[in-house]
Amino acid sequence: MTLDDDVAIVTIQNPPLNLLDNETKELLFDIFRSLRRHDDVRAVLLHASGTKAFSAGADITEFPQRIADDNALEVARNGHRLITAIRECGHPTVSVADGVAFGAGLEVMLATDFRLATARATFALPEVTRGVFPGNGGTQLLPRIVGSARALDLMLSGSPIDASEALRIGLITRIVAAEEPTEAALRFARRLAGLPAPAVASIRALVRTAVEEPLESGLSKEAGLFAQVFRTDEVLEGVEAFGDKRAPDFRHVATERHPPVFDSAEVPDVFVETSSTPPSTH
Repeated sequence: MTLDDDVAIVTIQNPPLNLLDNETKELLFDIFRSLRRHDDVRAVLLHASGTKAFSAGADITEFPQRIADDNALEVARNGHRLITAIRECGHPTVSVADGVAFGAGLEVMLATDFRLATARATFALPEVTRGVFPGNGGTQLLPRIVGSARALDLMLSGSPIDASEALRIGLITRIVAAEEPTEAALRFARRLAGLPAPAVASIRALVRTAVEEPLESGLSKEAGLFAQVFRTDEVLEGVEAFGDKRAPDFRHVATERHPPVFDSAEVPDVFVETSSTPPSTH
């Protein structure tokens, strides 16, 4: 991991296809779990080395040993640990694909808030053609993003789709220039980092609530978070900047105070995790 001001840049580096073998997944898990403790980070960019693949997925050469050890449940849970660590790292996340994003590689992208790609990127969940199914959260995350019908089509066909189709169905957020995809994604991440952190965290939490919980629960949490965010210094800065006819400086505000403490009984865990309480190691 490297830092570009307040954007953390995480690189998948397992050439040539950036396969997500056990070691690579464990490294990514450790990085994203550690990001929960980085108060100086305001956004995260996940990309991969090279132009062939964001990640071609799991390392199939590990499968025979998994079968022999009969440890598929442990393998699946380790994959879920990684997906959860990405979703709960406490910061808005951006991933960018240049090349293939297949299997576990696509599932990792699904865990990020924003998914960018070049026009030459392709996406697939081909596990069914190998006798299994997406076991790194794909069966749960994909329907929430593209809907159940399209999710079934992708998972039961196993066929790849190109970036234009991925954009059309909402699998990716936008297409970026192939010349400098990481730089384009970094600009996007920098813009997120410049937004008021309490409002960003609240929006992320509430959008997740809208997808995963009943409407009544979401509206209740929205009201509670709105009242609390309205008392933060970022709101004062935004109002003053509007009156002064200048751009607000939310980064400067954030460096002078700690984030507000929210009632964990009223807000989703995705927001509470931004507190200074160290994450569990269990």
